Amino acid sequence: MIRFLLPPSVRRLFRLPLRTTAAIHADVDDELESLIASRVDYLIARGMSPAGARAEALRRLGASLDDARHLLHQSADHREHRMQFSEFVESVWQDVRYAARGLARRPAFTVVAVATLAIGVGGTTAIFSAVDALLLRPLPYPHPDELMKVSLVTPPRPSSPPIDDMVWSYPKFRVFRDAQRVFRDLALYVSSQVTITSGDIDRVPIEYVGATYLRTLGVTPMRGRDFDLANDAPATARREAIITYSLWQHRFDADPAIVGRTMDVDRVPYTIIGVAPQDFRGLSGQAQFFLPITTLPTEELEQAQSHSYWLVARLARGETREQAEAATRALGTRVSDALPDPFNKAKWGAKASPLDGARLAPSIRRSLLVLFGAVALVLLIACVNVANLLLGRASTRRREIAVRVAIGAGRRRLVRLLVTESVLLALVGAVASVLVAWLGVRALGLIDPATTLRMHRDSGVGVIAFSSITLDWRALAFALGVSLAVGLLFGLVPALGSTHASLDDALRGDGRSGGVAGASLGRRGLVVAEVTLALVLLAGSGLMLRSLTKLLGTDPGFDARNVITFRVAFAPGEVIRDSMPGFYTELLDRVRAVPGVSDVAINSCAPLSGGCNLTTLELLDRPAEPNPMRRPLVGVHWASPSWFETMGVRLERGRLFTAADRIGAQKVTVVNDVAAARFWPGADPLGKMASIGQGGMDSAIVVGVVRGVRQNPDSMPRPEVYVPYAQSPRAGMIVFVRSARDAATLGPELRRAVHDAAPRLPLYDMQTMDARAAGATAQARFRALLLGLFAATALVLAIVGIYGVMSLSVTSRWRELGIRAALGADRSRMLRLIVGEGLSLVAAGTAIGLVGALAATRVLSAFLFGVSPSDPVTYGLVTVVLAAAAVLASWIPARRASRVDPVVALRAD
Repeated sequence: MIRFLLPPSVRRLFRLPLRTTAAIHADVDDELESLIASRVDYLIARGMSPAGARAEALRRLGASLDDARHLLHQSADHREHRMQFSEFVESVWQDVRYAARGLARRPAFTVVAVATLAIGVGGTTAIFSAVDALLLRPLPYPHPDELMKVSLVTPPRPSSPPIDDMVWSYPKFRVFRDAQRVFRDLALYVSSQVTITSGDIDRVPIEYVGATYLRTLGVTPMRGRDFDLANDAPATARREAIITYSLWQHRFDADPAIVGRTMDVDRVPYTIIGVAPQDFRGLSGQAQFFLPITTLPTEELEQAQSHSYWLVARLARGETREQAEAATRALGTRVSDALPDPFNKAKWGAKASPLDGARLAPSIRRSLLVLFGAVALVLLIACVNVANLLLGRASTRRREIAVRVAIGAGRRRLVRLLVTESVLLALVGAVASVLVAWLGVRALGLIDPATTLRMHRDSGVGVIAFSSITLDWRALAFALGVSLAVGLLFGLVPALGSTHASLDDALRGDGRSGGVAGASLGRRGLVVAEVTLALVLLAGSGLMLRSLTKLLGTDPGFDARNVITFRVAFAPGEVIRDSMPGFYTELLDRVRAVPGVSDVAINSCAPLSGGCNLTTLELLDRPAEPNPMRRPLVGVHWASPSWFETMGVRLERGRLFTAADRIGAQKVTVVNDVAAARFWPGADPLGKMASIGQGGMDSAIVVGVVRGVRQNPDSMPRPEVYVPYAQSPRAGMIVFVRSARDAATLGPELRRAVHDAAPRLPLYDMQTMDARAAGATAQARFRALLLGLFAATALVLAIVGIYGVMSLSVTSRWRELGIRAALGADRSRMLRLIVGEGLSLVAAGTAIGLVGALAATRVLSAFLFGVSPSDPVTYGLVTVVLAAAAVLASWIPARRASRVDPVVALRAD
C-alpha cells in the first residue's frame, strides 16, 4: 500500500538508476495517472460529477491521452539518455583522473612506455609520410586517374629481354596519334638542358613538349596562353616559350608585361607566350621553361628509329583504362608495320599504363617499401614492449584489483578502468611521437632527390619529390590511430587477465597461482617475439652495412683525390666540329695555367655516373655479323691523351693515346681489361682491328689495354673502349682537373679561366670527383643508415624488454631465491641462473628469427653488393650481438638476485 501513498516522483528517489525503457515508461504512466486523478478529485470537490470531472481533466491535457502519454514517454527517454550520458562521461573522467594519478605515481614506468611508443609510432609516422607523399597521394592534376603513360615495347634481343618502357620516335608517335581513338589528348615530352644566351648566360633544365602537353595534364597558364595546335607540325611550328613561375620571378623580376618578350635560347630568339602555374615544373619536376618539341632539328624528328620522347595521354570520356590498354596493344602492331625495324624482323608493341604508377623509379619504390617494412617491425617491437610493460604492471596490481572485486566492483568497470589507463598512456605517447615524426620528416625532406637517391627524372618522377614530404593531417591521423590501436589492443589483454584472476590467490599474494604463471609465460613469450623481430632487423641492417663496406672498399679503378670536373655548354652551331679539338686545346691550356693545377684532360663522361654511351663492337678478324642487333655492346668513351694519367687509370699493356692520334692518322682505340678478356680470351688484343659503332671509328687498331673503371657504383667494370678525342671530335665533354691542393677551392679560378677562353659559354655541373663518388653511393648509404638506425632502436627496445621481464621475474621469485640462498646457493650460481634464463629467451627468439630473417632478407638481394642474403658472417655477428644484449639486460637483475638475504626474503612473504 505504501506504493500508492507516495507520489511517483518521490518513489523514484528510492530506486536504483533506471536501466530499461519499460521501467521508464511505467513510471511516466504512474505519474500521468496520478496527475489526472488529482485533477479529477479537485473538480469533483467543485461540484462536478465523476464522469464529467474525468472528461474535463482529460480535455485540459491539451491532447488525447495517448498523444500526451507518447510525448511524456519521449521526454522521459531523452532525459534518461542525458542522465546516462552524463553519468558515463563523469565515470570516464573519473577513470582518466585516476589513470593520470596512477601514471604520475610511477614515473619510471610511464617514461619508458611513452618513450617506447614515441620511437615506434613516430618513426613509422615519418616513413608513412614519405610513402604517402611519394606513392599514395594522387598526382597534382585534375582527374589524375585519366592520365596514362604510353610506351613502346621492344622485341627481345639474343642477349637481353624485351624493354617494356621504351621511348618514342616522332614518326612513330604520328602514326599512333592519327590512328588512336581512346585518348582525347596526348603529347610527347623530353627533358633537356639549354643555355639562355640573352642577358646573364645560364644553363638551365627545360622540357621540349607537344602543343597539347599542358592541356593533357589539365594545366592552364596563369598568364598568357597555351601553345597553338599548329605547333604540333614542324612546318607550322613557331618559336614560342612558356616559362615557369620561378623563372618569371627570379630572372624577369615578375614583370607583368612578360608576355610578348623575347628570350634567346642557344642563340635563337623565342617569344614568351605564357607563365605556368606556381608549382608546375613539368613531369620532370625540374623544367624552367617549355619549348615546342617541333623546334628541334628536323633531321632528328624525322628519324623513325631515333627513340627519345616520352608520351603522356588522357583518356577520352567514356573510355576505361582496360579499353585503352587493349587498344594501345593493338595499335602497337600497326605502328610496327608502318615503320618496321630494319635490323629486327620481330614486331614492336605498345603499352599503356597509369601515369601514377610511374611516379618513382622502381629502385626508389623498393627502397621506400623496404624502409616502411623495417619501421613497421620497429613499431611491432615497440608494441610488444608496451604490452610487456602493461602485463608486468598488471601483475603487480593483482592484490589491488582483487580488493576492488571483493568489495563489489564489476569486472566490466575494472576492465574499462585499466584500458583507460593504457589508452591515456598511448595518447601521451602519440603526442610525444609527433616530435619524433617531425624530426624524421625534416630529415627526409632535406634529401636531394637528384643526387642522394639518384632518382630517375622522367615519367612523372619529379612531380612529387622528397621535399614535398610534410607532417600533415593524414600523418597525424595515422599517428593517433596507431597509438589508439596500441592502447586498446595491448591494454585489453592484460586488463582481461587481471580481472579474471583468482581472488583467493590474489589476496594471499600466492606467486605460484595459475594467473601469475600465465602472465609470466606471456611476458616471456613477448620477449621471444621481440628478439625474433629484432633479429630480422639486425640481419637486414647487417647485410646492408656489409654490402656498403664492400661497395666502398672496392677499388673503382681510378684515383678521385683532388680532382674536380665541369662541363662547358655549346649552343647549336657555336663551334663547328672540325674546330672543336682546337677549342678544347686552348681551354685546357688556360685551365692548366691556373695555380695549383697539375694536370687536365677531357672525357665524354665521368666514372660512377651510371655509364656512358653504349655502342656495338665488331671484331674485324672474325666473320662479320650482318645484323647489328646481334653484335656485342660496349661502353664507349671519347678521351684526351692525358685523361688516363689525370685519373690514375693504370695501363696494363701497350700504349695510351698520343698527340699523333688525330684526324688523318691511323684510327686507334684503347680497351679495358674486361673487354680484352671477353672478346680476345687467351689472346693478346694488341694489334687487333675493331669497328666501333659510333664516332666514325670503323677500322681502329687496339693499341693499349687499361684497367677497368667502374661506371655504376653497384657493379663491377664492364667491357669498354676508348676513342681519341682528336680523331672523333664532339661537343659534350667533361673537363677533369687534378690539383696539388684541395680541388674544391679551384672553382672561382676555373670559372675565370673558362671565361677568358670562351666568354659566351657557361660553365656548369662543377663537382669534385669525391662528391660524384659520394653521390653515386648515396642511395646505398641512405638505406644502410636508416636500416641501421631502425635495427639499433629495435636492439635497445629488446634490451629494455629483456631487462623488464628478468627484473619482474626476480621480484616475483624473491621467496624462491631466498630459499635457494638459504640452502647454500652461492652468488655465482644465482648469477648463472638468472643470466641463463635471459639467454634461453634470446636463444628461442634467435632460432625463430633466423628462419624469418632468411626469408625476409631475400627482398634485399637487389640492394646488396658482394654479399649474399644468407651471408653466414652477418648472421653469426647478429647472434653474438643479441647474446651480448641478453647478458647485459639480465646482469643487473641477476646481480640483485645474487645479493638476496634469505631472512629478509622469507619474512617478506
